Amino acid sequence: MDSPLQKYTRQPKLYISLPHGGKWYSKNNITKTEDIEVYSMTANDEIALKVPDGLYSGKVVTEVIKNCIPSIKDPWMIPMTDFDYLLASIRLASYGETINVESKCKKCENIDTFGIEVQSVLNHFESIEFVPDVKINDFLFRMRPLYYKEASDLSKISMQVQRTLMQSIPKIEDPDERQESIDALYAQINQATLNAVAATVVDISTPDGEVESQPQIVQDFIKNSDPVFFNTLQEAYKKNTEKFAIPVSDVECSECGTKSQIAPNLDYANFFGIG
Repeated sequence: MDSPLQKYTRQPKLYISLPHGGKWYSKNNITKTEDIEVYSMTANDEIALKVPDGLYSGKVVTEVIKNCIPSIKDPWMIPMTDFDYLLASIRLASYGETINVESKCKKCENIDTFGIEVQSVLNHFESIEFVPDVKINDFLFRMRPLYYKEASDLSKISMQVQRTLMQSIPKIEDPDERQESIDALYAQINQATLNAVAATVVDISTPDGEVESQPQIVQDFIKNSDPVFFNTLQEAYKKNTEKFAIPVSDVECSECGTKSQIAPNLDYANFFGIG
């Protein structure tokens, strides 16, 4: 016998279209690019997002996306150009049109709470484009965005290094040993960045018009060639990343009138209004 609760099961709260038409997704990862159902979070999702270890690994966030946007099969492979757009959509479906952001005035230290319209965040991501082509010394490099898995791994390395710099390095008494450890940590970040930027290059067109698209050969060329190639690609990667950051809003302190800029916190527990 059907439960009387059956007719009250969760329904989509809104429908979205991917702002870049599903570009950079594998065919198996998404069932459609338009009229995508977005459900609100469940009580289980909210509880999971309160567990720090799950947030750190990124696993909880991927499970929430799977639960709220079932058209996406593998959230780890979402291009970062769409990632915050999807999070904002889930936020809108779950909690309504406004994200409340606390801001402490840098002048008088008064704390205000400002409401940021989620739709303005969505509009921002719908209006910008990823620039894939980078020309360097008559070579043409075609780039893609990082996927969430790649960005998450890079972020974890950076966090681990920062934690070590703050907690372990100060305990090393010998100055030479301390500096050696610091240099090793920064080398670790630099290598991770090199690997990430190289991985975003889809193919390289040579001055003779030939195209190389085998990932390992492409990455080896970038890592072992003149630094101008990596440096220029890193700058292009940085510019694309900055464009796809959450947009800032101009606000004014209610006590002293000092103007500043704020943006929703991308710490996922805070972003979803939890905790």
